[in-house]
Amino acid sequence: MKEQNPLGRQLSPLIFFIVLVIVLTLIIRGSRLPEKPEDTATAGSDVEMRLSPFSYQQNVRNPAVSRKDLNLPDPEMVISGATRDVSAGQYERAEDQLRTALVFYPNDGRLLSMLGTVLYIQKKYADSEGIFRMMTMLNPDDMVAYTNLGSVLAEQKRYKEAIVSVKKVYLKEPDSPIAALNLSSMYSLNGDTAEALEYFRKAYEKLGENILPLSYNPNFDNIRREKVFRDIVKEAKDRKAAGDKRKQP
Repeated sequence: MKEQNPLGRQLSPLIFFIVLVIVLTLIIRGSRLPEKPEDTATAGSDVEMRLSPFSYQQNVRNPAVSRKDLNLPDPEMVISGATRDVSAGQYERAEDQLRTALVFYPNDGRLLSMLGTVLYIQKKYADSEGIFRMMTMLNPDDMVAYTNLGSVLAEQKRYKEAIVSVKKVYLKEPDSPIAALNLSSMYSLNGDTAEALEYFRKAYEKLGENILPLSYNPNFDNIRREKVFRDIVKEAKDRKAAGDKRKQP
C-alpha cells in the first residue's frame, strides 16, 4: 500500500490489509446504488466474509419525511461516491464527503467505518483511532471496529493496547483463524514470542497451507527465526506440495 522504511514496514499491521478489503467489499456490495453489471465489485473470500461480521446502528427516521424534502445527503450515494474517490486515490475528497454526511447521520456504522479507513490510509492515526473507538462504544459487538482499532493503535506503537483490542475479537470468535492470526501479529510486534507462536499455531490449525502467503508479513519478523515458526511454515509447504501433486493428472 505504501513505501516504508524498515521500522515503518514492521508497523504495517497484517490485520488492516485484511480488514480494508473486507470493509470496501462489503460497502460496495451492500451499500452503493445499482450500477452496470460490469461495475459490480468482486466479493471477498468466504473466510473473510464469514469471520468479519458487520453490525450497524440503524438511524431512526420519520417515514413521512424524505431526505429529498429535507435536502439531506443520501448515505448510500455518499458511500458510493467516497468509494470511487478512494479507488482513484482522492482520499481528502472522500473524507470531506463522509464527514459532511456524518453531521446528519452521526451513528451510521457504514459511514464511520469508511471514514476511519480513509483516515488510516492518510496516516491520520489519532483521528482514525477516535472513529473506531466511537464505533466500539456505539456497538460493542462490532468486531471489525475492534480489529481496526487494534491496527491503528499498532501504527502508533501502542502494542499492549492493540493486543487488548484484538484479543476481544479472539475471545468473541475463538474459532476464527483470522482473529488468531491478528493476535499473533500483535504479540509478535510487542516482542511476546511465546504468545505470538501460540496463536500463530492456532491460526495454522484452521488455515492449513493457506497460512503461507500470510506468514511472509513483516509483522512476524520477530518470530520468523523461531523453530516453532519455521516448523509450521515447513509443514504448511509440505501439505501444499502434497496437495498440488494429487491434483496433477
